[in-house]
Amino acid sequence: MQQDIFEGLAANPALPERLLERLAAIGDEYVRAVLARRDDLTESPARTLLTHADADIHTLIALGKVPWTDVPRHDPTLLLAAAQAGIVPDAVLRDLATHPDPEIRGELAFYVTDLPHHILAVLARDPDPDVVERVAGVPELPADLAEEIARHPHVVVRVSLAENDRVPPALLAALVADGGHPPPTRCASCHRRTEGCGDHTPGVRRIRLAAAANPAVPPGGIEAFLGPEETWAPAEIAERTDLPAPFHHRLAVHPAAFVRTTLARNPSIGEALILKLAADPDPDVGLAVAENPAVPLSLVVALAGRRRLPRGPLPRILAANDAELYELAMSRVAQVRALAASRPDLPAPLVDLLAADPDIGVARRIAPHPELTGHQLTAMTDRHGPPVYGAVAQNPGCPAELLRRMAQDCTSVAKALRPIAAHPALPPDVVERLLDAPDQRVVHAAAAHPALPIRTMERLLAVAAICAGDGRELRG
Repeated sequence: MQQDIFEGLAANPALPERLLERLAAIGDEYVRAVLARRDDLTESPARTLLTHADADIHTLIALGKVPWTDVPRHDPTLLLAAAQAGIVPDAVLRDLATHPDPEIRGELAFYVTDLPHHILAVLARDPDPDVVERVAGVPELPADLAEEIARHPHVVVRVSLAENDRVPPALLAALVADGGHPPPTRCASCHRRTEGCGDHTPGVRRIRLAAAANPAVPPGGIEAFLGPEETWAPAEIAERTDLPAPFHHRLAVHPAAFVRTTLARNPSIGEALILKLAADPDPDVGLAVAENPAVPLSLVVALAGRRRLPRGPLPRILAANDAELYELAMSRVAQVRALAASRPDLPAPLVDLLAADPDIGVARRIAPHPELTGHQLTAMTDRHGPPVYGAVAQNPGCPAELLRRMAQDCTSVAKALRPIAAHPALPPDVVERLLDAPDQRVVHAAAAHPALPIRTMERLLAVAAICAGDGRELRG
């Protein structure tokens, strides 16, 4: 478990800078990778990390932990990381945009946000279609470049553009209609060959499908893609709330259950279709109906009486008024009461009522509620025992002594012990004790806990230094 301890220490927000530097010096590449991602990493430990060959230098640079003056100039991937951090001069961006390696040019377009227009224009006219494909997916692609890319001869470029939901709707509509003009002359099968394919009809179909599935495309023109021969595009279309009613009815009888499941969550389909989908022979469709914000509350209650529903909170429960919540909380069906218990802003009387519920499922749902008192949480653990410990430990107001007791009672129950180990109010001595837990995630949480005493951190690092001096690995 030593590795879990040291990776947890690397993430511990209370780790002093002097110990952070020691850990950077004696840890392994995985520990150093965690350190590199710390928000509070300062220049001194960052420089220490840079001295190690296995350090994640790319991450350090991309997260802005290394000043431009210290970025190595010989490695284009590190220059790309600096571009991600927004610290490179314009001249370097131009060099990367014309780099002889197309992978570098493509990564510049794909990973670096807010590129200047003139740099995007260079990349949009790149001779390699793989580079232009990445430009086509840029979220803030300027409209003039989108229009230019829409005329690109390669299918994969137009497909990428058709999938970009920031592209002007009129341009998407043109791609849906016929794949764009002029017709493409290259596809994945022929773009590396001198001669082209004789027929690009399949490629045009790919472009049209991608545009039809784009939520930004106008509804007119996508009805041709609702048929049973397709599943991906109809599933994407089924999420839209701006469709004409006939679209909904066609999608409701689509042979792919995945499409009907997606439609069942759509709040715009109307009550009649919601009821029809609730009776769908595929059980996943009925469960999806329960997640529809527009589902009648009576139907949610009926579904809860005969099948296990998502843990929630369900959208319809979040929208329930006080009278509806009271009715749910008084139900004879435990899962219905649990639906009410999952509501984060329950009225105080219902919080008290559900906190005393005899059903363990209801107890697990209500236990994290921040309005519960320490006395109520203690009574809940007395009533239900270790099966509710994990839920109780998710309550931000869980008392320190109750956390101590639960940690002692469920040492071998890792699932319950994990949230206990991460609770901010866990006493320092319990945090220390959990470093010896058999579960890796518990050990990691304990090592990362800000209440871990500094003296314990120092002792652990001393052990690590001895291991490093003996040539032993930290893993074990």
